[in-house]
Amino acid sequence: MKIAVYGAGNQDLYVNQLNLPEKYGGNAPYGGSRMAIEFSNAGHQVYLAEPHRDILSPNLWKIVEDSGVTVTSDDAEAGRNAEIAILFTPFGKSTFNIAKNIISHLPENGVIANTCTVSPLVLYYVLELEIKRKRSDVGICSMHPAAVPGTPQHGHYVIGGHSTNDLDLATKEQIQKCVDLARDCKKEAYVVPADVSSAVADMGSLVTAVTLSGVLDYYQVGTKIIQAPKEMVEKQILMTLQTMASLVESSGVEGLLKAMNPELLVKSASSMHLLEEQKDLDAALETLSDLDPELMENAREAEIKPTNLVAAQALAKELLALMGERASEGTIRRCMRKMFE
Repeated sequence: MKIAVYGAGNQDLYVNQLNLPEKYGGNAPYGGSRMAIEFSNAGHQVYLAEPHRDILSPNLWKIVEDSGVTVTSDDAEAGRNAEIAILFTPFGKSTFNIAKNIISHLPENGVIANTCTVSPLVLYYVLELEIKRKRSDVGICSMHPAAVPGTPQHGHYVIGGHSTNDLDLATKEQIQKCVDLARDCKKEAYVVPADVSSAVADMGSLVTAVTLSGVLDYYQVGTKIIQAPKEMVEKQILMTLQTMASLVESSGVEGLLKAMNPELLVKSASSMHLLEEQKDLDAALETLSDLDPELMENAREAEIKPTNLVAAQALAKELLALMGERASEGTIRRCMRKMFE
């Protein structure tokens, strides 16, 4: 296959700031340049688009080029040689701009694949006009390393499939291309709903892991020890997650911390320690009992802004009933963009 990777990866961040060689192992170059090397070593024709030559040292560029990767500063050139164009690019608008600039250059049935820089669903909405009017053959799919490429932890790719809102961003054949590419590099391929991929593959997966563990802990305690009805337990889980998410959206993390009152939360949550081994709860209570003083001071000064604590799915259904399908869908899409942008 013909593959293009956009973005070589910030080696100063990986090597000097994060100290990945010592902490995790592996060898530079890390990031997009390592992905390009591995794709080339697997027998694919690979372009690496990177306008900033100083992002890698000369000896690292030599490693890239010796692997057979063609390096270019021309995004369009890379796009013309991309059955799969992978965006290992900076967060936000620059990624959208690159995607908009290359979509017209992609071969027929090309795929634009995100990494951690953007949600595949938002990427689709940003490109929706171009896709519907001119390039309906182009698919959007994740090719998310879900770890830093070049480290031993990178043994997999997260690939976005059919979304939970019943939207196909790519054909089965395009998704399979991404799966095949991952497997060609001896990586495990996980196909997950496209709109879930960011939660399980981005850096925020730390939050997902801790939160899901807490949800399952309470679900077990609530249904098996307290023997409360499953529906009641799930409602309480929903209320908690929606409250926290809404406060972060309106007031930020420091506003959330002020509203939650960690001292009170520790006392309340301690009463739910009903099993001998609830290690996740133990860890949470320890963390909340010894928070950074500067963080707590900032939280005390934070503003809790007006917040509507509503169930998102219930709100979506009400919008559909009140506004009709087209108007409600447009409103929901605009809100989704704001969440991910």
